Amino acid sequence: MNLAFSPIQLGNLTLPNRFLMGSMHLGVEGETGVAKRMATFYSKRFEGGVGMIVTGGISVNEEGKGSKSFFQFLDPNHANELKLMNEALSGKGIMCAQLFHAGRYAFDRNCVAPSAIRAPINRYVPKELSEEECWRTIEDFGRSAKIAYEVGFGAVEIMGSEGYLLNQFFSPVTNHRNDYFGGDAKRRMNFSIEVLRVVKKNLPEGFPIVFRMSGIDLIPGNPSFEEVIGLSNALRDEKVTALNIGIGWHESRVPTISQLVPRGAWVPIARRIKEQTPGVPIIASNRVNDVSTINQIFSEQSVDMISMARPFLADPYIVQKLQTNQSERINTCVACNQACLDHAFQEKHVSCIVNPMAMNEEKYVIQKTDNPKKVLVIGTGPAGLEAARASKELGHDVTIFEKRDQIGGQFQLASNIPGKSEFNETIRYYKNELKEIGVKIQLKQEATIQSIQSQNPDVVIFASGVVPREFHLKGLEHLPYGSYADYLTGKFIPGKRVAVIGGGGIGVDVAHRLTEDHDPTLESYNKKYNISSFTNTVVQKESVSRKVAVFRRNGKHGAGLGPTTFWALKQELESVGVEFYQGLSYKEVTKEGLVVVFKNGEEFLYPCDSIILCVGQEKENSLYEEYSKNFPNQKTILIGGAKDARNIDAKRAFYEGIEAAYSI
Repeated sequence: MNLAFSPIQLGNLTLPNRFLMGSMHLGVEGETGVAKRMATFYSKRFEGGVGMIVTGGISVNEEGKGSKSFFQFLDPNHANELKLMNEALSGKGIMCAQLFHAGRYAFDRNCVAPSAIRAPINRYVPKELSEEECWRTIEDFGRSAKIAYEVGFGAVEIMGSEGYLLNQFFSPVTNHRNDYFGGDAKRRMNFSIEVLRVVKKNLPEGFPIVFRMSGIDLIPGNPSFEEVIGLSNALRDEKVTALNIGIGWHESRVPTISQLVPRGAWVPIARRIKEQTPGVPIIASNRVNDVSTINQIFSEQSVDMISMARPFLADPYIVQKLQTNQSERINTCVACNQACLDHAFQEKHVSCIVNPMAMNEEKYVIQKTDNPKKVLVIGTGPAGLEAARASKELGHDVTIFEKRDQIGGQFQLASNIPGKSEFNETIRYYKNELKEIGVKIQLKQEATIQSIQSQNPDVVIFASGVVPREFHLKGLEHLPYGSYADYLTGKFIPGKRVAVIGGGGIGVDVAHRLTEDHDPTLESYNKKYNISSFTNTVVQKESVSRKVAVFRRNGKHGAGLGPTTFWALKQELESVGVEFYQGLSYKEVTKEGLVVVFKNGEEFLYPCDSIILCVGQEKENSLYEEYSKNFPNQKTILIGGAKDARNIDAKRAFYEGIEAAYSI
């Protein structure tokens, strides 16, 4: 029997499989009247086969809230909202409440911590907890655990990872105390141990208590691996039900969950902890999103369970599809963070770029139409693919025209960027899903007025995308040049010293491709960030054969790339010598290179032998304009970049695709 689908005992519970939906904020926490919406979201994931779901962090007291977008157990209104959610989910699966305290990560001037040391990502200096206040906070964990049980949760998880309060107590970087809760490694464990004890005391015998502990903080000077093992063994000896191994702090300069991180990168840490902490189930997390990684983890019995969060946003039915050998139909998380973590940190409602139904289940109710229409979709970029899928799901007869010999549109281009080969998973998903549900895909089919009319459609959805914007500069002919599309499709081969004109998201991605031509591997990633040092992880300087500079007239480089991912990409580019220039105008190109003028009037020559143009995109809607003019009574819908090329990204494209389907 596949270990992944064998039952596992956690306290007095028996879970049907080895998958856990890990903690993730949905962006509605802290609000009232959201119980039904949250229950609908979680219910879909239980329906898809996962046996236990961990909530986003629920604060154990007011000062522990990370921001206003948090529930707090001691607030009766919040407790009641959680009770209503659990009542709606009764019998569907096990909801696990994460007992949370942000510590110095709370974005509030009243934040507290083991020591008064400001976090690099927070402008507030925390107040150092007195020993009495430490005990009071520990009691708040116990009170909150009791409330969690009373409002219907079937398990709790103590958050002791990712740089939050318990993790701060354990680290010598943030704990400079010299009392019962600090001074040496053993005393730095005491806060976590006392929290576990009081939580156990306030819950029935056998009630599952998971402790999310940090396997590695990825902060210079963090606890050694021997100290981590000391904590894991101490928690086991205190009869914790399971250990969920978290990775990295939010302030760490090492990416842990983005596309820059190879799949399964952190399983070795969890496996090492399992090997040295016998007698307690170990759960691995972070960058586990695909079938091969999951199969390898369970075939090697590296850990006892896998925790995934974002993959359940992308596809609620991932477990069911794995179990029924339908893995080709899994809508894989592409680790972009654009609609999940970026939204969470911006206090917006969370969703998923490749699954806009996530957290919108009440809006997009799947109900077959009584009046099916013949729908023709032009283009197979993200907008067109989602429009076709959703239209068919609603019962319409759907055909797609694609002028190329493969689907994907801009995702095909983007998949050539290191790390963004994840987008091939999305293309694979739509290729198989559309075939399975009966969408007719016509490749190498040029859309014309005649070919459209030959289909006799009721509705035509134009998702014809974008084309690179034309750019003229004096002397450009003096050096070899091409657009980003020319480069990413192999039509243009740049030299060894390249100027990238345009520093938005596309320009930065092109710079990445110019300096690294392959996806990160576990070996290359560990070397780049000195992971083997364990206590001195930091990006390493590297030399590459190609010199690259990225130029931007105004604004920040990387516009359009997510805030939780761009910092790491820019850091990597700088580590290989990529130069960034902004606040300038382009003067000319000479045989020696690109000449720009900075705002202070200084003229600068960047010596280069080739140029790549990343100056934006223009909408391609000429056929739509012509067709609408000739057939004004025909229902037509324009979506994606073809509708508006300004700031177009996959998030907007997928969203407009599903909106088009529901507007038919």
